[in-house]
Amino acid sequence: MADNEFGLRYWQDGRVSRRRLLGGAAIGGVSLAAIGLVGCTRGASSNKTPGTSATPNGLIAATPTDGTQDGKPTRLGGILRVQQNPAWPNMDPFGPGVLTLVQGLALGFTVFDHMWYVPTDTGVAELFLATKLEQPDALTLTATLGDAVFHNKPPVNGRKVLASDVEASFKRFREETGIGYDWLHNVMDDITSDDQAQTVTIKQKMPWAWVLTSSNAGSPITSSILPKEILHGYDDLLRKDAIGSGHWTLLSHDNGANPKLRKFDKFRQFAGTKSIAGQPYLDGIDFTLVTDPNAALAAFKAGDLDTIGFGTKADAERTARDLGNKVVVGSDLGRDFFTMMLMYEPPFKDDRVRHAFNLLIDRKEAIQVLEQGSGVPCGPMPPAQRRYVLPDSDPALQEYFKTDVKQAKQLLGAAGFDLNQSYEMKFSNRPGDSALANLLASQFARGGIKLKLTQQDLITWLTTTLSQSQFKLTCFGQLPYEDPDLPLRFYIGKQGYGTNFMKYDDPKVDDAILAAATELNEEARIQKVMDAQRAVIKAWSPMLNIYSPIGYGGRYAYVKGTISGRGSLGLFNRTTWLDKA
Repeated sequence: MADNEFGLRYWQDGRVSRRRLLGGAAIGGVSLAAIGLVGCTRGASSNKTPGTSATPNGLIAATPTDGTQDGKPTRLGGILRVQQNPAWPNMDPFGPGVLTLVQGLALGFTVFDHMWYVPTDTGVAELFLATKLEQPDALTLTATLGDAVFHNKPPVNGRKVLASDVEASFKRFREETGIGYDWLHNVMDDITSDDQAQTVTIKQKMPWAWVLTSSNAGSPITSSILPKEILHGYDDLLRKDAIGSGHWTLLSHDNGANPKLRKFDKFRQFAGTKSIAGQPYLDGIDFTLVTDPNAALAAFKAGDLDTIGFGTKADAERTARDLGNKVVVGSDLGRDFFTMMLMYEPPFKDDRVRHAFNLLIDRKEAIQVLEQGSGVPCGPMPPAQRRYVLPDSDPALQEYFKTDVKQAKQLLGAAGFDLNQSYEMKFSNRPGDSALANLLASQFARGGIKLKLTQQDLITWLTTTLSQSQFKLTCFGQLPYEDPDLPLRFYIGKQGYGTNFMKYDDPKVDDAILAAATELNEEARIQKVMDAQRAVIKAWSPMLNIYSPIGYGGRYAYVKGTISGRGSLGLFNRTTWLDKA
């Protein structure tokens, strides 16, 4: 596999990688998701209502923890041992889109610092390097930075972090393309800095309510702060090493495998206006490359790993029985979700056909067959976006989740759909994608629809089939997102606002999604996000979401101070400590 293809390993490992997310950012399995473990619980059934954390199928999100729940550390230092899967391709966070997701996310949560981050549970920015954040008008955002220094590595040698480093880093990331760069290219007008005042000013072309979130200016990748002098002309350095001002320094790695991170002893001791004296509490993190899930589970049970992401619910339950009170085992609803896309051309331009296909999808069966019951049906908005998702009682969502073969056949007949033709469904060779494609083929056959299943290697599917819209139908596991922005923008047809692989274009849907994206009042925005979901359903837009999986993970009980229930915030991992001699 060529170097520039290594990043595609992010998508590999099928069921194992996605089942180990535990609400954290997906980094090729458990490379960093394990760091954020584990504070999730199982609870009694409850119906969802807007603004609550309850989810269907008996899963209730644990009360979010902020790392202080175990009190002040009784011991400082120690090395947290976690699984790595896959190896990081190299250390360069730049590159075309998805190709750098592995190292971009890994380094963004560890080695590089950021001005702020927005956790999923509140949607409110938590200040990091920025000590003040002001929005004087709908198009302007100004951040004032506190004092920090870069890691003591040449050619930077521990110098002060300047506002101009932030400006230069944002502009360097804007040179790249791909999913996750839309805000940089199409919404951000300019970013400027003042090193004397230590201020960074972002100007936008239009009001954008999601500006602070991880899909936008708060991305764990594209808001990473690097020294400006190495952003161009230092390709070899960027591939081999990583220099930032984050809480961990990169000590070593074996061509991307088994990286060792160590505490940055001059890391800023503030987060905004809050003191974080002594953090990180650990001395470092050691990753061990283990690609086989059974080997990883064995290593955890043997005490060679401190945390684990389980491949299945059964693995989690067996481990809890085997190790008893030595471990903490939990579950949480993932923000990732499985979807099917239809190309917006005949016969799928007819909304009756798209409606019929949706009626043939049996989401409960999919969850039972593919996840052994551990999942939640997914509407236009992933159900983990609890503040924004439509309530169970909403008529539009109930219609979306409806399965009715008879009605589907009637709609197909009325649309003149050709049941004698076979329709090609392309999918990657990831096990999860392949299993979903085969299940959908059997479900659509109940309506008389014939699918020709075409499995492709991951690289071909991602770079050609999906990215270049060369499909009639395709199905796959979507990435986990921290906010509603990208899950909705996939439906937008208007140029410059989204990544629409289906070539879908419906001005009414565009208007509804953009009304939410430009609504700065949060309460009004929540309602507009719900209205946008209803518009997507009413139009039977051609990205038909199926379900979100439930992930299971564990840690030894001596791993304290974890952050949970807050999306990927816990992956920054400054408060974890080890309560053992």
